[in-house]
Amino acid sequence: MKINFLDLRKNYINIENEVNTELQNLFKNCDFILGEKVKEFENNFANYLAIKHFIGCGNGTDALEIAVKSLDLNEEDEVIVQGNTYIASCLGVLNNNIKLVLCDIDPETNMIDLEKVKLKITNKTKALIIVHLYGLVPNMDNILNICNENNLYLIEDCAQAHGALWKNKKVGTFGDISCFSFYPGKNLGAFGDGGGIGTNSDILNERIRKIANLGCKVKYQHELIGRNSRLDTIQACILNIKLKYLDECNQKRRNNAELYKKYLFDIKNIELPKYEIDSTPVFHLYVIKTEYRDELKKYLEDKNITCLIHYPISIAETDALSEFKFKDVEKCIKNSKKILSLPMYPELTENEIIYVCNNINNFFMEKNLLVLENIKTLNKPGILHYINNFNFDAKRLFYIDSFNDIKINYRENFYENGPEYTTENNKRGFHANINFDELVFILNGEINIKLTDKNLNIIEKNLVKDDIYFIPRMKWLEYKILSEKTIMLVLVNETLYNSKGIFNFEDFKNF
Repeated sequence: MKINFLDLRKNYINIENEVNTELQNLFKNCDFILGEKVKEFENNFANYLAIKHFIGCGNGTDALEIAVKSLDLNEEDEVIVQGNTYIASCLGVLNNNIKLVLCDIDPETNMIDLEKVKLKITNKTKALIIVHLYGLVPNMDNILNICNENNLYLIEDCAQAHGALWKNKKVGTFGDISCFSFYPGKNLGAFGDGGGIGTNSDILNERIRKIANLGCKVKYQHELIGRNSRLDTIQACILNIKLKYLDECNQKRRNNAELYKKYLFDIKNIELPKYEIDSTPVFHLYVIKTEYRDELKKYLEDKNITCLIHYPISIAETDALSEFKFKDVEKCIKNSKKILSLPMYPELTENEIIYVCNNINNFFMEKNLLVLENIKTLNKPGILHYINNFNFDAKRLFYIDSFNDIKINYRENFYENGPEYTTENNKRGFHANINFDELVFILNGEINIKLTDKNLNIIEKNLVKDDIYFIPRMKWLEYKILSEKTIMLVLVNETLYNSKGIFNFEDFKNF
């Protein structure tokens, strides 16, 4: 199976007929620059967001640069931006010759650290750019409070969050200005570059429209120094079509995020996305964290699964911004070494997600079993070989082999015949599994496992090579080896392996 990170062809197939009809009409009319479809999309998207004005422009980077320019700041002013965003968020500040101040993040949520924001604010701070990174949403109530208390402009970078909600209100409606990208891979993506700016301010609307259109509202009447950044009519046609399906596609993304959570939840070596309880994310990206990021990415690539990193180099470490010598962004830098974006798009199927998750699980299984190969020189017949402080959620690991050499006492049919024992049975074993759960891996051979609780409920199962079996605590465990060269690996989630002196089933029942 081959899993692409993103498959735009599947999305196109769903709207192919609508696109062809719209484009044929456009080509007949030759209404290519600032055409009626641009006005239609601007109105449609403003209505979708429930704001007064939306202005199309050339791309998302232009949107940010124009937004900052419209505030008429000077070179001594400062704008705060979170340090783990895409560089376009920073270019919106730097290309207007305004001082950029990077702020660290909360590594739990990947969102800007609002306590750090407060420390960054000076009498020169004029604006805060917050980024709805990965399609997640920060705490907008707290952000608005900070901006209001400090008389700051708020710019929302919504390039990855079309349709995301905070307390059932769409992002892009909280700030003085909101900026969007319609790059093809976005939740609302065109068939080329495109961007836009939203605002409820009549004054900012007029100024933004002039800046984006060469400094004029009426052709040749240039009122200020502007630029040429207009949304292409062809792209507006595409966006008008795709906007109708945006909420439906976002829900599919949320469904896929839930599937990832379901199938990755028990893997202890990764961190899953966390988001504010009052938010409704749209999962432009599904980003996990792991200390083994690069190894996992390579492993998945070998299994024909494409994953990306957003972003592998922290902004503060890029050559372009090295001269600024940004400080206090250590969490951004550390975070950039662990993040991995898994395949995510509306048409991704559950079977494809299961394939991705199974391979992630297999990676960590294989990785940790490979560590065991390094300790086989410690093997002594009949001995439990163990590692404490193993790099697992489990605190203790051991494996058992050379069963033919083990001489143990074993009570046959203890639930019928009482505490009699047989001796010298070299392929059986038992213990009371009281204080900890166990996860059993059969590395080789075959074994019969019988579990009994205090009420004499019995579960019996044969396990063969590559089987994994979970044994909950408060069970009496018997095992019988059914083939030669059986090797059983056990993970235990207690620091100490302590039997509490339980040597027979009666002791276990009375514990």
